[in-house]
Amino acid sequence: MRTGKTDKKVWVMNERVEKMEKIFSPRSVALIGASNNVAKWGGIVAINLILGGFKGKLYPVNPKEASVHGVPAFASVKDIQDEIDLAVIIVPAAGVPDIISDCVDKGIGAAVVITSGFGELGEEGKGLQNEMLRRARAGGMVLVGPNGQGIAAPESKFYPWFPTFRPDPGVIGIASQSGGISTELSEQLAEFGFGCSKVISTGNCADLSWPDYLAYFRQDPSTKVVLLYMEGAQDGRAFFREAKKTALEKPVILIKSGRTQEGGRAASSHTGSMAGSDAVFDGVCKQAGLIRAKTLEEAVVLAAAFVTTPLPRGRRVCVLTGGGGQGVLTADALAARGLTLPPLSEATVKKLREQLPAWWHPNNPVDMVAGLGYGGPTEIIPILMESDDFDGIIFNGIGWIYSMVDPVNNPQETNMVRKGAQRVIDKEVELSHVLAEYSGKWGLPLLICSKVARLAIRREYEAILNLLQKDIMLYPTAHDVVNVFSALADRYEFLKREGALRANGEHSRPLVETAE
Repeated sequence: MRTGKTDKKVWVMNERVEKMEKIFSPRSVALIGASNNVAKWGGIVAINLILGGFKGKLYPVNPKEASVHGVPAFASVKDIQDEIDLAVIIVPAAGVPDIISDCVDKGIGAAVVITSGFGELGEEGKGLQNEMLRRARAGGMVLVGPNGQGIAAPESKFYPWFPTFRPDPGVIGIASQSGGISTELSEQLAEFGFGCSKVISTGNCADLSWPDYLAYFRQDPSTKVVLLYMEGAQDGRAFFREAKKTALEKPVILIKSGRTQEGGRAASSHTGSMAGSDAVFDGVCKQAGLIRAKTLEEAVVLAAAFVTTPLPRGRRVCVLTGGGGQGVLTADALAARGLTLPPLSEATVKKLREQLPAWWHPNNPVDMVAGLGYGGPTEIIPILMESDDFDGIIFNGIGWIYSMVDPVNNPQETNMVRKGAQRVIDKEVELSHVLAEYSGKWGLPLLICSKVARLAIRREYEAILNLLQKDIMLYPTAHDVVNVFSALADRYEFLKREGALRANGEHSRPLVETAE
């Protein structure tokens, strides 16, 4: 905790954030409602904790079981002799307030309440939720949930949640009011080789809520990018205050559902959230520097892009393509997002003519016109990057060989064809190494579009894997890559407006530490 003059409210926030660290890095956990029945939630979570590789001490609590999956069980949390950092609670809702009282008596400072049946069900459920909250706060406890599916902290190999999917460690922190969507976001990130720092199913946000999670992610050294799925916020002012503080230091990607009247009604019955005017919400998001995504797929692509991609210093884009059609589609998408395709300068055209065939037409997009034996991306990208004509490059075309029927392992093809195809693949691998070297070399974004990006890991496409393994994102479509460039430019403009850029224009952290 920081020292110095501050008000009581800020000190309380910092104390809550400190307690949250025990949620994600506990030394000991009581799983209350643990079960040997893997068809029950308590059985599923117990298996995830055991198989996930958690190194701390696990104490199953169930008065009807002597042991749970081979781990000795206890009738009550108060029967455990050791100190407990965290309780994970999966018992019927009516019993949760008494369980909280037991945890308070035991001196447990934090709990993840997975149980549903609270505020999302109406007045009776709200009363039960308020009683649970009253007892927790009286005892100094902080709570995740209720009505969630748990959390994941991959770096600690800690997975007290329902999904059998256990994400790898990474730098993207996820908080979601929907448990299913928290899983889906982490699964989609894994398709591109990206892991997560923390994944939080926030549920009803009865106690810990958006300001707390934002404050935690902002201070968490393992989190570089924040990804949120929100249905509503109880205190909009507090949310945007903490969101802007966080956005000044780390990119914050936000998916907001309940944008329509129909969606708002669905959100209310799902987590008890109330959605407001989407137009007003969008305007405040822009002021706070939040990056909104319309779909889960879009959010995943944006989050992955911000992991390593440098920010452009403007909206001037050059498109480099091996096929004219992709260049046209990208140009259309750029225009729709307010990005520009400036013409090539005479000096740049002169240098490009030395690399491209005589029938090349000097234009932006730069179409390499499939001229075999002429300059390719490795020769042309440096010319474009060093031209000072553009704020970033979009390159379409990596992985094209993989989109064809793979003749290398096809016994019906002749040996000559298989060898020829392998030579082309080897060239793609060489190109991927050069592109990895180019990424970030000039301090400008080099965004690479590949229509086989989502298949790379499943089908072990070597050239594409080489880039993903170096945290270089590949974008499946022209829409994806243009949307990312626009978001990167938006973030640069936000940081510049707020005075949070370094003197050389590259962003690392705010020049002046934001007040806590």
